[in-house]
Amino acid sequence: MRKWLVIGAASVLVVVCGALFWPQSEPSRPSRASAASDSPSSRALPEFQAVEVSSGEAEGLALTGRVLDPTGRPVPGAEVFLAASAQKTITSVRCDECGQPLLSCQAHESGVHALAFFEQQHGFLTPRATARTDSDGKFRFAHLAGVSFSVWAKASGYGVAMRDRAAPGEPVELFLPPLRTISGQVVDDAGQPLPGARVHAVSRRTSLPHEAVAGGQGIFTLEGLGEGPFYIVASAEGFLPAVEAQVEAGPQTVRLRLTPTRTLEVRVTHDGAPVAATVRLKADHLSRELRTEGPPARFTGLYPDEVVVTAEAGALGSAPRILTLEERVTQVTLELEEAGRLLVTVVDDAGQPVPQPELILRTSKGEVIRQEKASTGALVELGPLGVGDYMLLGRAEGFREVEIPARVKAGETPLELEMTRATLISGQVIDEYGRPAPNVSVLVQPTGDAVLADAEGLFTAQVPTPGLYELHAHHSEWGGGKVKVTAPASGVRLELEPAASLEVTVTSEGRRVEGADVVLWVEQQGIFRSDRPSGPDGVVPMRGLPAGTYWMVASHPDYLASERQKVTVEDGQTLKLTAELNPGAVLTGDVSDEQGAPVSGATLVVMPRGAEPVASDTRGHFEIRALRPERTYRLEARHPGYDQVERAEGKPGGPPVKVVLKRRPLFRGRVVAEDGTPVRRFRLDEHDVSSPDGRFEVALATAGDRIIVSVDAPGYEPLMVDRPVTPDLGDLVLQKAPSLSGLVRDESGAPAPDAVVSCEVCDESVLSGPDGRFTLSSPPYVAQFSVSARKGRLSATRTLTRSNEGPLELTLRPATRVSGTVYLPSGQPAPGYQIEGVSAERGEPVTIVTGQDGRYGVDLPAGSYRFLLGTDREFAGEPALLVQVGGAQQRLDFGPAPGSGSITVLIKPERGRALWVVAGDVPAVDSPPSELMRTAYGQMIYQPRSERVTLQGLPPGRYSVVWANFHAETPGGPVVRSVSVPGAQEVSFLQ
Repeated sequence: MRKWLVIGAASVLVVVCGALFWPQSEPSRPSRASAASDSPSSRALPEFQAVEVSSGEAEGLALTGRVLDPTGRPVPGAEVFLAASAQKTITSVRCDECGQPLLSCQAHESGVHALAFFEQQHGFLTPRATARTDSDGKFRFAHLAGVSFSVWAKASGYGVAMRDRAAPGEPVELFLPPLRTISGQVVDDAGQPLPGARVHAVSRRTSLPHEAVAGGQGIFTLEGLGEGPFYIVASAEGFLPAVEAQVEAGPQTVRLRLTPTRTLEVRVTHDGAPVAATVRLKADHLSRELRTEGPPARFTGLYPDEVVVTAEAGALGSAPRILTLEERVTQVTLELEEAGRLLVTVVDDAGQPVPQPELILRTSKGEVIRQEKASTGALVELGPLGVGDYMLLGRAEGFREVEIPARVKAGETPLELEMTRATLISGQVIDEYGRPAPNVSVLVQPTGDAVLADAEGLFTAQVPTPGLYELHAHHSEWGGGKVKVTAPASGVRLELEPAASLEVTVTSEGRRVEGADVVLWVEQQGIFRSDRPSGPDGVVPMRGLPAGTYWMVASHPDYLASERQKVTVEDGQTLKLTAELNPGAVLTGDVSDEQGAPVSGATLVVMPRGAEPVASDTRGHFEIRALRPERTYRLEARHPGYDQVERAEGKPGGPPVKVVLKRRPLFRGRVVAEDGTPVRRFRLDEHDVSSPDGRFEVALATAGDRIIVSVDAPGYEPLMVDRPVTPDLGDLVLQKAPSLSGLVRDESGAPAPDAVVSCEVCDESVLSGPDGRFTLSSPPYVAQFSVSARKGRLSATRTLTRSNEGPLELTLRPATRVSGTVYLPSGQPAPGYQIEGVSAERGEPVTIVTGQDGRYGVDLPAGSYRFLLGTDREFAGEPALLVQVGGAQQRLDFGPAPGSGSITVLIKPERGRALWVVAGDVPAVDSPPSELMRTAYGQMIYQPRSERVTLQGLPPGRYSVVWANFHAETPGGPVVRSVSVPGAQEVSFLQ
């Protein structure tokens, strides 16, 4: 109660703590002037606004505490520092691309971003108040304004310790760890030392920087360290930064390998002559552009990653080129040709502009080419773009993501992207003191989806339908909480409470382990993970747990996981226990080719699975840590240019393992259509190729003296090449796949442009044109398939056979309003229950969640559906409801609804067999899967698990019970019985 009174008083005395938002500056971009060379410049970092903590001499609150040594004895004369928890630092920065914390983002470019903070000495903790401890190790900060503070301390002979989110009135204890160091070596890609390299580190808890310079042999030492774990980044002239994101201070050395920078030179031509153009470069977390007046554009400071490069000039554009920058300098020529532009408008299903949409243009294989944020109602121009097929993704707050195909033709192509409003639950996570709890994961049940609260604890979750949901939030230090809400809902308050607590001290060979994590789980119910790794005291707190019994395991990347323990926790109590990590052994080895030359970039996987895969370095060397020393492991090496020669095995701690790979031969050739025109995008086995003239040169596996390779391209029949091994495969000619043409209309009969047309077994989808017409490649090897058109909430479906001739007409109609009640096996309505289904024609998943009364209402496109009725959500052994949806409205109950009946069937379970109960009389059936899966109404169980099967919730009427093989013909044919509901309710197929 005292805590709540203190916080209540603080809320009255808070002064200007509302200015917590800091502007996010755009990353600096290369000059758009007529430059032919690009060099990455220092990033513009966010401007962190200082947050004052003093309220004046005559008012405010006090925060008190003690500074203790590792044994718990007071430390007199220690310096204690204080800042507002709202003060932003590098540890609070999130990646603009993926939303993860910057120091957790694994993208190479995020390492470059983090390095800028160190180089500009920006984003680290700055004290707003200081104090010293007395002879009893006590300190006091008075006249404070605010409810949440970061407090840290240091003293001679000890490292820094910190307490985040300390509240006035709550005693704070800071245990100073012994001074510790991190030692390591910085080397180049050949394993040679790099003296003079700079090494920066920051504790992921205290946001205080450390720096060292590598000496002879590239050796460095970071001294005077306190709490960890630490984020370490190394840099050197001519090399790209290397990052270790979570390092424990201790005896183990760190090896940082720097990769030389890559350069991409892009020559742009038209009719074979150099031209002035704008060149765009896209990669993971990377976007650059350059203007060249004719000389090649040079992009420098690049990682050896996959990139997408395009060029444009006036009305001309190039096809996207996808490259992997393996060499120090990669040169490519882009040929400009007649291009097109997409003119995109983004509207909702009422035709109104969508607020501030974001558009992402991708290749048909998913590589990002453009990313634009638009103003409300603005016409978004994308281009010029090379003629071809693309995918356009639309995002906007409060709307469901939508992706449509976009075919770029010469000139301008208007395109309307229609988005549907989402059902939302929004609110705020609050800790036990009434403060916003930032960056807490919010789990949404029953769907199992999760969203992350922002820096102010605010969250927004999209849910599939209106209904009853339960929100769970948990933070291992601040507690847990849950609340039930009926969606849509806003202003939800999700409060964290201590509940039951657990403190796990993680040790190894008598030493407390820093950087360890803890996982707790209950079978079939849920998992709780620690939100921060252990500090130097080895303690991982787990607060806010529901009372109960859990399994617990502690883990660390450099150790074997602890033995599983069963723990029982109770509300209001803290259980303390210890978890022991065994050191584990290291399996080392080298990867080479048949001539003994090292092979870098090979992925090594151990079997049985005991550790994450690792890659061989430029010396071919690899190390796999934390393996069981007594076990023999088999190693599999995977590399796109090599094949493993023979089986390789090794024991951790034993002699190095030698893994020998055989280089795949290079094959060249050209992929063309029947008329000789080049196919620009295709796939050769696992290689995706983008080539303006259809030419390729790739490494392919051989089978003895023969080369067997599959060639696939959208719109063409697959081709299997089987011929003697020869370096030049010549022209590989693809035949156009059969196509079907048609027209999409609305209900008035008018053509419907921009409808997405696809089929459930097609690799591609297309948009109907301004006249509503479309052409779609027919799927190969399929006798019957369904073609669907969809635009917003309107849809149409037709089932065809390959023998169908003539144009196809699809009439868009509104979705069917399907409603009803879900009943539990007991006959009671099921509140907050999740039903999962799938559309048979489109393969689209459907999720329905019921409300407080077990009822639901959802709009579904007309067609055939299969809904899972079991609790295990498995296809085998679980009942499925088969139903045709159509008309304006339809009632559909799930489970034993009042007035429904049941049928009990006696069978002998067999693998591959299925049981159907379908409405009406079925005198004979040849192929149950194709004839019955799209029945008007029925139920099915694939591979029933017991001899006695009962199907419930059947409306009164006549039914046919079918027992047959699912994948093959049934000897003697399917067995069919007829039965009425209600009435005779038991059918036996036992002989």
